[in-house]
Amino acid sequence: MSAGRADRLARVRAVLDQKRQLAEWNQARCRREEAERDALSVELLQTLGDQSLMQGLFLEAKANAIRRNDAELAAARIASEKATIAAREAGATQKRVERAEARARVDEAAAKERASLLDILDDHLAAQAMRRL
Repeated sequence: MSAGRADRLARVRAVLDQKRQLAEWNQARCRREEAERDALSVELLQTLGDQSLMQGLFLEAKANAIRRNDAELAAARIASEKATIAAREAGATQKRVERAEARARVDEAAAKERASLLDILDDHLAAQAMRRL
C-alpha cells in the first residue's frame, strides 16, 4: 500500500524540523560570535586609555586591531541577521507543513469513513435485494 499524503507530509515535516534546528543552531553561533566581537571591541577601546610610556609605540597596532575587529563585528552582525531570518523562515515553513499534514489526516479519515459507510450501505442493499428474491 502506498503512503498517504499525510505520511509523506510527516516525512517532509521531519526534514523541515531538522532544517529549523540547524538554522537555530547557526543563529545562536552567529549571536555568540557577535557578542565575542563586541566584547573584544570594548576590551581594545579600554586599552587605549591606559597611561603608559610604551603606549605610543603600540598605538598604530591597536588602531589596526580596532579597525579589523569593527569590520569583523559588522560581518558578524550581518550574519546574525541573516541567520535570524533563515530560522524564522524555517519555522514558518515547518508550521505550514504541519497544518497541511493535519488537514491531510482529517481528509484521509473522512475518506475512510465514507468508504466504510458506502460498504455498509452496499451490504444493506444487497441483503434487501436477497430478501425480495
